[in-house]
Amino acid sequence: MKKIIIICLLLFSCEKVVDLNIPAHTSMLVVNGMLDTDSVPSVFISSSQGAFSNHPIPGCVLDANVLLYEDNVLLGEMILDSNHVDTFMILEDNWYGGINTEEISYYTYEMNPKAGSTYSIDVSHYDYESVYATTMIPNNIELIDFNIIDNATDTSIYNATLNVVFQDNPNQNNYYRIRLFLQTEGEQWEEDGSDYEFIRKSYPLILYSNDPSLSQGIPWDGYTFSGRTALFNDNLFNGQEKEISFDMEYKLAGIEYGDSLFLQLTSFSEEAYNYFNSIELNRDQFISPFGTEPVPVFSNVQNGIGLFAGGNSMYFSILP
Repeated sequence: MKKIIIICLLLFSCEKVVDLNIPAHTSMLVVNGMLDTDSVPSVFISSSQGAFSNHPIPGCVLDANVLLYEDNVLLGEMILDSNHVDTFMILEDNWYGGINTEEISYYTYEMNPKAGSTYSIDVSHYDYESVYATTMIPNNIELIDFNIIDNATDTSIYNATLNVVFQDNPNQNNYYRIRLFLQTEGEQWEEDGSDYEFIRKSYPLILYSNDPSLSQGIPWDGYTFSGRTALFNDNLFNGQEKEISFDMEYKLAGIEYGDSLFLQLTSFSEEAYNYFNSIELNRDQFISPFGTEPVPVFSNVQNGIGLFAGGNSMYFSILP
């Protein structure tokens, strides 16, 4: 009898609808651009949207006025480049089921940013409040040495070790990223799956390390860090010569079949480091087994949202 009463109570329990008083969202300009010494400045301008909005994801703002400054001197207006358009697919939940595609056009300015210079951007549009952001391009990294050691055996999992040595600048806070790219031959299939061709493609390898400077990344198999992007600052070695090592699963024997490896060593502005660090923290929290709070993604755009940051990337061929 007690069981029946409990079940009845559950069946006839009431639901109370609570109206949430959520303030209306005021749309803002969104600026996203990474400046690097190896390419012309390109910036994507869009607008923000409320979390509970049913409207489609807004695309590029095509008629903004975008001014670029170098060391507080106006360089000129960034122009919308309609000849180079990227596309991205909007997915349903769980990363499956493409429901729409959006085109991305960039505002560009024909010059390459200079190491050591400061850059600012001023974006205005009649529908939104004007926004502003500034960043700097770090100086070149003084690379001292790098090498890769073959550790492969019949039973090994981690088959090679990458060693990188560089000199840290003592006169400033420095922020770094290391990635090791594999360039190999792979299949590219037609959309209908009827045929394919072999193309050259590159992607960053997963690296493993126990270096104390690497505060982000997922611990794995005795390593405190694992990931395709090693992001760190110079808090533990300011002004010193820094040596850092990474293990990897890739077998160097693949070089005999046409593979090649190249090292990307990047020095970031503080804005870029804070942004990528917040992205990594979000990813770490996402896979956590505990109910952790999401980490806000860093933004340095005044009166708006987004990132305007600088980097200085250097590339070194390792093998062959």
